[in-house]
Formats: sequence, structure tokens, C-alpha cells
Amino acid sequence: MIATAAMASRLCIALGLAAGALMAGASTAEPLIAVVSQQAGVVTLIDIDKAAAVAEIPVPRVPAGLAAAPDGRMLYVTHPDLGLISRLDLASRRVEASFRAGREPFGIAVIEAGRALLVSDWSADALIRIDAATGRETGRVAIGRAPAGLVVDAADRRAYVADRESNQVSVVDLATMTRLAVVPTGKAPFALALAPGGDALYVANVQSGDLSVIATGRLEETSRFKIGLMPYGVAVTTDRSQVLVSNQQSGTLAVVDGATHAIVARPKIGAYPEGIVALPQGRAAAVAWAEDKVTIIDIAQARVVAQVPVGAGPRSLVVLPDP
Repeated sequence: MIATAAMASRLCIALGLAAGALMAGASTAEPLIAVVSQQAGVVTLIDIDKAAAVAEIPVPRVPAGLAAAPDGRMLYVTHPDLGLISRLDLASRRVEASFRAGREPFGIAVIEAGRALLVSDWSADALIRIDAATGRETGRVAIGRAPAGLVVDAADRRAYVADRESNQVSVVDLATMTRLAVVPTGKAPFALALAPGGDALYVANVQSGDLSVIATGRLEETSRFKIGLMPYGVAVTTDRSQVLVSNQQSGTLAVVDGATHAIVARPKIGAYPEGIVALPQGRAAAVAWAEDKVTIIDIAQARVVAQVPVGAGPRSLVVLPDP
């Protein structure tokens, strides 16, 4: 099911990175989401209200992570095997440009109102800043080994990167592109999600099967608790009442009380779920990698309400802002 041996055990992007930041300004209408399918080499746009795909955009092979520009006009996709980033124009629904980005670009975030990108380079152990228009590298900082998911605070002051093989989160000052701190986590941190307000960071630790909670003001882990088998995706609802974690090996969603950190529900959501995002109206969406589907979940009722077929090997997804 993994596209290449080189990407084994690490192309399960969860990119909760967009869930908190993008949903902060979301309307009450159900949005479009974009889903990247690794084996099929496509990005699928899904209308959540209709629970249906509305477009499929071919991209270069082995896509992994993706991030949306804040104006909803551009989508950026990483291709670790190719060392590329693709820029998709969502109006024309095509790849507008592709450019080199380090050795093995993996996690990605859009900063500076869409003018720049941050990319975690898996094999170079670095966080790279890239001009979104030209693809030119404009900054770089060394971080831990095998950096995967990343998130950025709302003011573009700090980036948090999951250094999977170093069992830590690196904290980077974006004004100076320097590492401010290293926060130890559980084993093999992969996906991250910032709570709205930015004071708490949730880290899914794949191999230790737990969730780290980091106080961003103190830059220290304040809690760590068992969450499930191979947690690969994490998201936070806009009201902070729930933290959502997809557990790949058990095929479940852990619904965590945002205040007490108690697990209040654990519904089955599909075979090998990975990336997950919180949605308006008390819903969430997660990819079911082994079923080639996106699963839509009613959080309060802890049940699946729809599944939407997508291309083979769906890995990550992101909520698209209103253009």
C-alpha cells in the first residue's frame, strides 16, 4: 500500500496543521475540502454538504502533504520522492507550476498571507522557507531528524515541527528562522494541531500510541496519555471542546474532551484512517487509506454519516477557505 520503499512508514501525512488555523474563520456552511491520494496521483475536491466529489486534479506522482492559501485560490502539494512542490490553481483546477524544494519536502504550511511557504525536509532535517510565487528558497534552519507535520501560529510568529525520529517538537522563530526550543514528546511524533487561540499544541505520537499536550507559552509538555494504536492524525474543534485523533491500526477515531482529556467516544471510521480535519456543524472528515474513501463523521453522535470515494491511497486533506 506504500508507493515506494523509500517512503515506507512515513507517507501517512496527517496534517492536522490546517484544522485549527483554517477553521478559525470558517462560515457555518459546510466547506469544500481537498484530499491528496498518493497512489493515484490526484487531488480530489469534495463538497461536504453534498458528500460528493466535485473535481479531480492530476498532480505529479507520489503526492504527500498539502496546504491551502488563505484566499482559497491556491493549493500547494509536496512530492517527497521527486523533491518538488506543486502549485495548483483552484479556479482552473490544474497544476500551475512545480518547483524544487530541498531534498525531500514533506509537511507544508502557507504563511505571510500566501506569500511564502514553510516546508519540512525529511531527509535534510531542516525547515525551509520558500517564496510561494517564485519557488526560491529564502530561509532554512536545522531541526531534528525526519521532520514531518508542521503547524504555524495565527500571527506567523512560530512554527512547530514534529521531528519524528528525534521524538521531539522543534519550535522555530519565523522572523529570524532560528530554533527557539526543543520539546520532548512520545515516540515518533507525526501530526500536530494547535488549539484555537494557540496556547495548546497536540502531538500524535505514532509508535508510543499516545497524545502529547504542549503548553506553547511555557514550551513544555504538560500531559501525555494513551490514545490508540498508531495515531496518525489530530485536529481540534473550533470551540476547543474536542480533540480528534485518528488511530490507523485500529481504524478508530478517539474523541477527546478538550478540558479533561478524557476519551469520550471511539467510533470505527474506516480502514487505516490517517489525515483528519474538524468541520463546521459538529462534523469531521478523515481519510480511510485502505478503503480509498473520505469518511464524514458526526462528532456528537460518534458515528459515520457518509463516505466519499477518492483516488487510491488517500493520505491527507485540508479545508479550503472561501475564496
